[in-house]
Amino acid sequence: MIPTLPIDVTCPQCGARYNAQVQTIVDVGQDPRLKSMLLRGQLNTVTCPSCGAAGMVSAPLLYHDPERELLLVFFPPALTLTMENRERLTGSLVNALMSTLPSEGRKGYLLNPRTVLTMQSLIDQILRADGITEEMIEKQRARAQLLQDMLAAFGEEERLQALIEQNKEDIDYSFLLTLSAAAEGSTSAGQGEIADKLLKLRDVLMDQLAITLPEPLPLNMPRVEVVDRVLAMEDEASRRAMVMYNRPLLDYAFFQELTRRIEQAAGEKAETLRTLRTELLELVEQLDREAQAMQRAKMDLLQEALSSSDPAQLLRERKDEVDVLFLSVLAAVMHSAEDEGQEEQLQRLRAVNDAALAVLQEDLPPELRLVNDLLAAEYPHETQKLLQDRRTEWNDELPTLLTTLAEDLDAQERRQTAQRLRELREQVESLLSESGSETDDS
Repeated sequence: MIPTLPIDVTCPQCGARYNAQVQTIVDVGQDPRLKSMLLRGQLNTVTCPSCGAAGMVSAPLLYHDPERELLLVFFPPALTLTMENRERLTGSLVNALMSTLPSEGRKGYLLNPRTVLTMQSLIDQILRADGITEEMIEKQRARAQLLQDMLAAFGEEERLQALIEQNKEDIDYSFLLTLSAAAEGSTSAGQGEIADKLLKLRDVLMDQLAITLPEPLPLNMPRVEVVDRVLAMEDEASRRAMVMYNRPLLDYAFFQELTRRIEQAAGEKAETLRTLRTELLELVEQLDREAQAMQRAKMDLLQEALSSSDPAQLLRERKDEVDVLFLSVLAAVMHSAEDEGQEEQLQRLRAVNDAALAVLQEDLPPELRLVNDLLAAEYPHETQKLLQDRRTEWNDELPTLLTTLAEDLDAQERRQTAQRLRELREQVESLLSESGSETDDS
């Protein structure tokens, strides 16, 4: 097994220095878990013990997949290494890898690693080697679009029911895997509100389509118990559902416990457990590939927007692709740029974010656009003026809408915004009362 390497890290938030362990070699043959972490953007992430700020460490990376005879090396641009130093470091990484391989595994391709220039290029080559084609990505985009349509219709029962009925055949395990991956990705990106909405949508689909899935297990459940639960499942469909609902629990500790039981078993039982381990690894990898394909499509759109002379126009032309999933990816990239102190890049990302929000707002009903503008305005003077200037855009149903939105935000524990909505409701009711009095006087 290839060990991690200790490095000194300086926290960009508070300046504290601390020691962290990083992985500079990912050998899929020795530890498949590392591949999943890489594809999910979780490899070499660290947390400052002083302030709790999280981020990804810039470190060289050698990726090895012996089954596909794939050897890739990536040096983050932030390291600013000379060509000579890159070649020397590449040699050291390859030698370290080969020292852990059996003699029959030391093949000629190991002497000629392919260099990739960006992390996205690294991921693209891994996906291509896994057989992820453009056609598969297009199918994933279609799933993402259907998911976005359902999210937009969430809360409008008739509209959502119509979408479910029209797309019943497409709402399969692959779609549910996409939904689960989106929820987990939103949580990782700090988009808790989106993740909560996605999970509620999943519950609705389960109920409407009569799909039986297990209840999510507690994240702190001992992995011994998680393994017991999996072993008690008699069919692949149940295990697939288990992976989909409880992906974070199938981590290194889980597979370590499963491997321990394989080593303790004998004969047919040991072989059955090995087959099960392979099946679970494939299911986990499928979920991770679904997440990665979805993120890749959104990352491609983000890169196009960043390189465009008019990102707002580009996003407007492709507004069907501008959705909550795109915003989640954008939020994660902005967070990374902020952590790394890339101020110029951060400003460009913020401009794209503003443009994306504007595109989404264009499709909102007039009353919701007004609510968004009210929340962005200064209370109470600017909001009062806004309500008066745009009096033709709202009616006596606005207080009910504000109450409903406030209750939804309370459920999400966004108390401050919920309170502002209630204050706005009082303003609206006051204006309605004044309007009623003027009508009576006349």
